[in-house]
Amino acid sequence: MSRKLSESAIVKEVAKLACEQLTRKVIVHLQGMKSSILSGDDSGLQSTWDEICVQVQYEHSIYWDAYDSTTRSLVLDLVGQLPAHEREAIWLQTEPGSDWADKDEDERDPYPVYDGDIADHLLTDWIYDEAAQWTNARIRKYLDH
Repeated sequence: MSRKLSESAIVKEVAKLACEQLTRKVIVHLQGMKSSILSGDDSGLQSTWDEICVQVQYEHSIYWDAYDSTTRSLVLDLVGQLPAHEREAIWLQTEPGSDWADKDEDERDPYPVYDGDIADHLLTDWIYDEAAQWTNARIRKYLDH
């Protein structure tokens, strides 16, 4: 076997697996939340996740901040429950984490991990990316009208 050991590859893989798991948890939670703020009761959309997918795929409604705030709160709660090594691995994938890693060790803050950076990363690069691709009959029907 000619594998090469790489610390950065290990950290990236730990972060990727944690992000995938968190994304699934967020989606399942949002699918369980019933909402009709955007679309109304007769829209056919059945969950907050359906609503978010429609807004990401089409356009943000005037209620987008409420959906984003709800999702962000959920993400922050889940991030707070992560083991430290997963939290840190994800943070190292963020722009502030990458900037920190690029500094000389004597110039670094000893522990700069910030849950807000992690939430931004999860929302932008994972959850809303998934929402942009997610479809089902309800979403297709709503977007077709």
